[in-house]
Amino acid sequence: MKLNWFSPLPPAKSGIAEYTFKLIPVLQKYAEVVLWTNQKQWSPCLEKHIKVCHYDLVNIPWLEINQADLNIYHVGNNLDFHYAIWQSSCQCPGLVVLHDFSLQHFFAGIYRYQQGNLDAYLSQMKKYYGLAGEQAAKRFWNDDLPIEYMAEHYPLTFLALENAVGVVTHTKEAFNILKQNNRWLVGYVPLPYLSNWQVKTDNKVIDTPYQLIIFGYIGPNRRLEAFLKALSSFGEKNRFRLDIYGQVWDKNYICHQIQQLGLTDLVKLHGFVEETKLDTALANAHLAINLRYPTMGEASLSQLRIWSHALPSLVTQVGWYAEQPKNTLAFVRPEHEIEDIQQHLKDFLANPEYFEQLGRNGQQLLQEQHQMETYAQAIINFAKQSQKLRSSTVAYELVEKIGEEISSWINHERIDPQIKRIAEAVHFIST
Repeated sequence: MKLNWFSPLPPAKSGIAEYTFKLIPVLQKYAEVVLWTNQKQWSPCLEKHIKVCHYDLVNIPWLEINQADLNIYHVGNNLDFHYAIWQSSCQCPGLVVLHDFSLQHFFAGIYRYQQGNLDAYLSQMKKYYGLAGEQAAKRFWNDDLPIEYMAEHYPLTFLALENAVGVVTHTKEAFNILKQNNRWLVGYVPLPYLSNWQVKTDNKVIDTPYQLIIFGYIGPNRRLEAFLKALSSFGEKNRFRLDIYGQVWDKNYICHQIQQLGLTDLVKLHGFVEETKLDTALANAHLAINLRYPTMGEASLSQLRIWSHALPSLVTQVGWYAEQPKNTLAFVRPEHEIEDIQQHLKDFLANPEYFEQLGRNGQQLLQEQHQMETYAQAIINFAKQSQKLRSSTVAYELVEKIGEEISSWINHERIDPQIKRIAEAVHFIST
């Protein structure tokens, strides 16, 4: 089986690029895979093991692309990484791997910030959510509603799947919603993780100050502000140190908040660091902070990395996180954020061994349910099912387009009666 794989590639600062880099060697055991990218640069080591092809939206080499059995499109919320992939999927049916269920940020980025096309945005919102969606879109456009509200209530997921023959999800919630729609072949498989890091939990020193860690691409929904406020008013805050690794959405603002809250001696911003340095920090940390609200409906690659180190973590009790066993995570309720964070910090100080066990339970879950080999086999099996639907999908769309074009003939008085009967038949099939 030959597959075209449309995805961000390293060195793109994307968890999906990392996922692709680790998955492809395993996937190649079962299929011939060609990577397609519109990036100007990609990691040279990829081409030692797999064919990498470049494309741009002005001149897509469909002749070469159509030689494969199926296209697999990876769709997420980052406009820079996924716009060209989505546009390609609109022109050729394929299997969509849905990394984020809520895609309002993605489409608002296209219609509002990239194109400035209010009419197109209103049209899509009305199409999927009726007059209520259209009115909400107008309010958002006029800055009367925040993007977080729009993402929660109007995810625009189906817009990304209009040309899909199948959809792979990494969360049970997304699977159930899409399955109820009864429009696509839908599959659920846990997000995979491949770790080369050897965890040595026995050597970790359990003593104050305890090391807290936050890492990744840290936007407002990562609840860093809320955590800093909770830590600043916590009576025993001096028994903790917080390290922040990665990109913060507004570094100057966060530095000002740290100073204003009196946390200068307790919190340190490291920025992006090499993978080995981050792994060392995770191995030496005692508690990870992985809060997200609102969630985009994603499965967290960051959480899998945390579990690979048998590290306990605080997570917001929503979406994929809420689906996880209670003995693997410490949950924070969105409506009681400060209260729950401080209670968990208090409980950690009283019984760090309990939190250590949460981390070990998470690591066991990772080993049991998030294997690359299992995931690769599931993708191949699902791709084979989707391939069977691709030809019928293309044929149906062709008939539908022809039906639209000749429907205007039906009432034409001067048309030949035999042609008119054919037109009526095609119009009936297409509708």
